[in-house]
Parts: sequence; structure tokens; C-alpha cells
Amino acid sequence: MGLSLEQRWLGEEGGLVFRILNGGQETLRPARLCLSVTVWPAPDATVRGGRLERVFGTLVEIALDVAIPPGGAHEVAVDRLLRAPANRTHGALAAWFENADGTAHRLRVGDLAPPPGRARGPLKDWPDGRIDLPVSLLPWAATVDVSDFGPAPLLSPAPGTDPTPFAHVAALHRRLFRAAPSPFAMEPAEASGTVVTRQADALPPDGYRIAFGDRIVVAHRDAGGLCHGLTALAQMAHAARTDPRFGFPRAGVIEDAPRFGWRGCHLDVARNVFGAGTVLRLLDVMAWLRMNRLHWHLTDDEGWRLPSRAFPTLATIGARRVRGGPLPPQYADGPDGQAGHYAEADIAAVLARAASHGIAVMPEIDMPGHCTALLASIPGLRDPGETPGSYRSVQGFPDNALNPALPQTYEVVRILLDELARLFPDAPLHVGGDEVDAGSWTASPLVRDLARTEGLDGTQAVQAHFMRRLHGMVAAHGRVMGAWDEAADGGGVRPEGTLLFAWRSVGKTAALIARGYDVVATPGQAYYLDMQEAEGWDNPGAAWAGVSTPEGCYALEPAHGLPDGPGRLVGVQAGIWTEYVDDVAKLNALAFPRLAAVAEAAWTPPEAKSWPRFAALSRLVPQL
Repeated sequence: MGLSLEQRWLGEEGGLVFRILNGGQETLRPARLCLSVTVWPAPDATVRGGRLERVFGTLVEIALDVAIPPGGAHEVAVDRLLRAPANRTHGALAAWFENADGTAHRLRVGDLAPPPGRARGPLKDWPDGRIDLPVSLLPWAATVDVSDFGPAPLLSPAPGTDPTPFAHVAALHRRLFRAAPSPFAMEPAEASGTVVTRQADALPPDGYRIAFGDRIVVAHRDAGGLCHGLTALAQMAHAARTDPRFGFPRAGVIEDAPRFGWRGCHLDVARNVFGAGTVLRLLDVMAWLRMNRLHWHLTDDEGWRLPSRAFPTLATIGARRVRGGPLPPQYADGPDGQAGHYAEADIAAVLARAASHGIAVMPEIDMPGHCTALLASIPGLRDPGETPGSYRSVQGFPDNALNPALPQTYEVVRILLDELARLFPDAPLHVGGDEVDAGSWTASPLVRDLARTEGLDGTQAVQAHFMRRLHGMVAAHGRVMGAWDEAADGGGVRPEGTLLFAWRSVGKTAALIARGYDVVATPGQAYYLDMQEAEGWDNPGAAWAGVSTPEGCYALEPAHGLPDGPGRLVGVQAGIWTEYVDDVAKLNALAFPRLAAVAEAAWTPPEAKSWPRFAALSRLVPQL
């Protein structure tokens, strides 16, 4: 049995109880219990069975003075929490003992048990759905008027037609469905379906028109429209060959174009790093769903994943979580920690795959908050007169914001943005701007002097001063500055040359548009794919924004109630945050079908959407 930890929540009585079981053959005398939890002890919490030593991010260290004999147990109880757990993943994600000599022993961790009477289900509500037309197309097209369904022919370009776009979609299909028959042949075969491509300048950008008959004619205005039209053909052929519910149309017309220009997916690789291969696979899935923007969240408190020629310690320190190091283990790391960052060759490979799909990649360096990894890696970025531990972020990191009063801050930031612009040519540069704690810099004499000199009243105004400096640096590269919606607070950055991502509430989109900002809607209440999907205790994931069911995610109308303002709704974006996602299986469990739901919101006119149809078709979407 070895060493294990069982855990339960005391419910209305408050607190967490951890029961350590010694299933080994020797008496244990650990110096401390280390837990990685996302529900933190309250500042006035007391601990029974140990003594609270440290809270750093998700790492909680509890000193022990106990001997646990073979077959014995020991309980540690924390009596007050900052917030109540909402599901089984809100207790310890990892646990280990540390001995006086520094060695560590990992404990097997059981799910957090609910208090008596708490419902465990239901799980994700993803019904089988219903199709009224035996054709698979997701996102659904603006107009579908097809009939006479039969077996899928082997599609091939007509003589004299450039086969390159066909080969590209065939390669995409092969990567996504390794065992499935290809929808395309590069040369006509017996009983093949001949496909003619035709330029049609009257169609909208990225739009296409497919006419079915003796030949299939794909009309398009540009390369994007042709690719989307061929992908739509591949989707229909794939379903007709692999699922008996579907056929391939032999008559009629499909006309289609994207609703929004920004059809995005955000991926956080700072909390838990995913290799370049997973990012490439995500790009393929996005292309299949006709999404066209990857927002790559590359830095945060928990890790720095970008290469830096100027500051190599960002890779040796900032990308490494290790016991005894500046960045200790977090989340499900356990005592072994976690390390990983992307090489320049990895970034080049991601950009090449993205470009082949017509997907633009926007990188993010999160500032001025969420900078624990950066501050640990580069010396000289703290006010020596600032009181240590004077503030703590919502994620539990102390003193985690860059200091806007230090000249060295802007020199480092300028170099980092120069490197980012070099690695990501032509892309908007996202600089974060979210979740700066209200107590940040209040104990910094240098910031107090800056505030008096510049007439800045409070933390938000100081942050806005910093963000305006960043805006100038980004503009000097000829780029648009991306930022989270807090960049409009405290006086804010100017709307020109700015793209804001509204995440804190659905209503934030309207408020920002009214102030003149271009906005991408990515409300946590609906479009954050790490949110739990049902009320039941057994549903994993974050819960700060409530429950985001697949149907609720699909039903959100992002343009509802928007004003006629000087700004505009540019598009929508799904958010994949990885506090609770440390492998691809967990990512798939949370992201689907909601990633496809956001894709359809981004592409399909509201009047053409159907939840029963989507529920059925989304089961054919490839996962990561």
C-alpha cells in the first residue's frame, strides 16, 4: 500500500482534514508535510496535528513532530479556508513528506471527499443530440441546402486544378484521424468525385460556396476560403465513410463565411507546460474547426517558457520548479517538480504549422503581475525599501508584480519585448495586465514617490502608468498591444493600437466597446474551458466563475446587448488554463465539446445554430 493521503472537507464546519496512512514496514518521522492545494488556508487558520510553515502559490508546508508506525495514521486538519471547495479536485493535487535530511517521499493522494449529503453527480451533460440532415459540418455553415445523400466519393482535383490545397487538407485529416480513409486523392480514381475550384471575388473574405452535382464546384475569394471549403468537404466525406448516420450530398449548395475575424483559442503553458507536439496538434484541431487565432500564454508566476538570449536564467530558473529552489513545485508536480521551456526551433515549428492553416499566433508575456518566475530569474527588479510579503496575489504568490518605479524594470521589459517581436514577426504582442493585487506596491517607497510625482492615485493608476509605457514599446515595433480587460482600469491605455480581452464578466465586453476599445469576448463564465461543467462534486476543474456547462457555453450569444460604440466586437476566444490540467487526457476531458462550441459561436450566424445538432456533430471532432 505504501504511503497515502486521504482527504475530506468538513463542509459548514469549515476546513480540510488530511489523513496520512503508513502502509509500509517502517515507522515514519517526517519533518514536514508538503501539500499542493488550490483552496488555501485563511490567514487566521489554525492547524491541528502540525504547524503551518509556509504558503507559496499552491504549495503549503506543515511542520510535523510525529511518529507514524507501520499500519498507523496521522491527521492534519486546517480549520479555516479562504474559500470553500467546489469539487473533488479542490483539495490536495499532490502531497509528499520531507525528512530532516532533505529527502522526500511522495504520497498517493485520494480525491477530496465531500461532506455528508453533498451530491456527487451529475457529470458532464453531453447528449447524443439529433441530426435532421445527414451531413456533418462543424462549425455549421451559414446556408445549407443539400439533398440526395449517398456514399462518399473519393474526392480529387479536376485536371488542371492545383492539387496543393487538396494535399494540405488531406495531410491535416491524416494527422487528425490516423486510421481513417483519406477524403482526397491527388489524381482521379474510379467513382471519384471531381472537384473544381473557382475564383469568385464577390464572396466575402474566407468565404466559400460549394455546389454539388456531376462535379463539385468550390468557389472562393481567397486562399482561406478555398481551404475552408475543402475542409468542409473533408468533414462531410469523413463522416459519411465512418458513421452510418451520415451521407454525402450529391445535389444542392452550401454557402458560408465566418461571422467573426477573431476565432481564437488561448493556451496556458506556464502553469503546466505542454510540449511543442501538443501545440501542433491543437493547431490542427483548430484548423479543422476553422479557428484562426492561437493566444499562447507563455509566462506566469509558475513558469517562464520563452527562450531568451539576453536572460538565459529565465530557462535555468524561471522554467524550473524544484524543491529548495526559487520556484517550488506547484499543482500536481509532486516532489520532483517540473521543468520545460520552448527552444527557438519549437516556436518556429509552431509558427510554420499555424501559417500553413492561416492561423496567427499571438504570444503573451504577462506583466506587471504574475511575474514570480521573472523576478526569481533576474536580479535587481525589486525596490530594496519595499517590505517583503506586503501583498499576495489571488493565486497565493507574495510580491509578484514588477515595480513600475524602477528604471531597470523598463530596460528588462524593453529587451524582452524586442525578443518577443523577433520570435513572433507581425503578431500582436499581448502583455497581460491582469490580476494585480490591490495591495501591490503600497509598501514600496519608490512607487510612493512615483505616485506623488505623476499624480497617480492608487494601485490601478500606477498599473495604468506602467501599461501606457508598455503600449509605447509595443507601438514602436509597429504592433497592436493585446491585454486583459484590466488594462482599461485606472485611467487605462488608449484604445488606438489596443486589443482587449474581456474575461471577468459577460458585461465587460459592452463596457469596453462603449469606451472605444476593440474587444475579443472570452468570458470566464462561459468560454473558460477549465471551469467545471456541472454542479456535481465529481466534476473536475476551476469554479471561481461558476459552472460552464457545454450547453451553456454553446448558448451564449456574445453580441447580445452590445452598444453602438466607438469600439467593436472583433471576435470570441476559448480559454484553456492549466491549473487543473497537467496532461492531455485531462485537457481533452475539459475542453470538449466546449472548444467546438466556441468555434461555432465564432463562425456560425446565431440563427443557423442548433444545440441538438451541435451535440451530435461535436462527437466527431478530433481531440488532442
